[in-house]
Amino acid sequence: MRNLKFAFLLVAAAILTGCAHPVMISPKLDQIALPADAKPKSLAKVAYFIPADLLAKEVVTPGGGGDKVTSYPYRDLETSFYKMLSNVFDGAVKVKSADDREAMAAKGISYLITPTITVNSDSSSAFTWPPTDYTVNLQCAITDKNGKLVDTKTATGNGQASFSEFKADVGLSGKRAAEAAMLKMQKELLDAQLPALN
Repeated sequence: MRNLKFAFLLVAAAILTGCAHPVMISPKLDQIALPADAKPKSLAKVAYFIPADLLAKEVVTPGGGGDKVTSYPYRDLETSFYKMLSNVFDGAVKVKSADDREAMAAKGISYLITPTITVNSDSSSAFTWPPTDYTVNLQCAITDKNGKLVDTKTATGNGQASFSEFKADVGLSGKRAAEAAMLKMQKELLDAQLPALN
């Protein structure tokens, strides 16, 4: 009887604390595009740096029905981030270290862009776990080839999905939020018109 009570308590605790479900929030690359009326590309070439520990970082946020969802924001958004930078600048490359100024200079890099990504989610459903609402905050610190901070740009993307939509794609609200954040950041960087540095 004691074992039965213990098992019941474990099940009850699991129900109360909820489960964590993985979602992928990578937006569709063909949606990360320049609008027809976009400003011309900057002639500058840029590098971006994302530390390995951030690429492997798992983030837990709320879902519906008391459950939680997990995602890997840096890993999921890296490709779309690169695509966005390629839309804005004359060239974009990934570097393994933010301190390798010599290598960046050899490649003609004018700026190093370091992203900071935070996410959050929520759900209006008390019964289904996929989030109906998702938020992606993207901040880009822009430093010149000497390591001096030039500018910081911030963009927030919000995404929503209804049950009829996310039942086929549990990460849909996250993907929409990521797409919105990338397109807003794209506009911020295009508007900045950073010049190429010799």
